[in-house]
Amino acid sequence: MINNYLISTIMPTYNGKKLLKNSINSIINQSIGFENIELIIVDDGSTDNTTKKIISHYHKKYS
Repeated sequence: MINNYLISTIMPTYNGKKLLKNSINSIINQSIGFENIELIIVDDGSTDNTTKKIISHYHKKYS
C-alpha cells in the first residue's frame, strides 16, 4: 500500500525580500518531495515590490 502525503503549509510574509527565497526553497527541498506539499504564501500588504516579484516568480515556476 502506497501512502499519498499532502502537507499544507501557510507562510505569511510582509516585506520578506531578505528571507522569503530561503524560506520557500527550504520547503521545496523537503525530503518528502515538493509534489507532496501545498504551499500557501499570504502577502500581508507588503510595501516593497520585491516580495510580490518573488511570490510571482515561484507561482509561475510551480503550479
